[in-house]
Amino acid sequence: MELARPTQREYTPLDRDILAHLAELNLEEGMYALGSPSPEERADPEGLGAEYMARMEGQPYAVLNYQLEWRGDMSPNLIRSLVMNLLTSGLLIWLLGQLQHPTLFRRVMLAGAVGMVGFMFFPCSNFIWFKNPDIFAHLVDALVPFSVVGLVGHAFLRSRT
Repeated sequence: MELARPTQREYTPLDRDILAHLAELNLEEGMYALGSPSPEERADPEGLGAEYMARMEGQPYAVLNYQLEWRGDMSPNLIRSLVMNLLTSGLLIWLLGQLQHPTLFRRVMLAGAVGMVGFMFFPCSNFIWFKNPDIFAHLVDALVPFSVVGLVGHAFLRSRT
């Protein structure tokens, strides 16, 4: 039976079985690239390339982010995220203030360009290698908030002059 490829992070009815098996393996908390070369293979760079590539061609691979326990308290993460978003917005508004000939269009375009740089640097690069299924959500996250900060920043900076 062939399963449809998920377009986002989705539920699998096998989740409890997979998690139970992972717990039996006594993995340390962390992120694992399953299918990557072993330390021994990495120690032999001459034999690694062709042999590893031939062995892995057409084989499954996965990225596993294994956490030992679920933590339902989102408060620390929400606070950290808020602080990072405020710092990012502040830096972007400062950057918008550096334009010699500021217009609404230029400020929104500059803000959108900064968002695209961030998108292309990490989520898009990561998608190229690992096929993360939420690439379009990252694209929207790069364009919409940054463009909104461009609009708000323009109004804020005009009110100060």
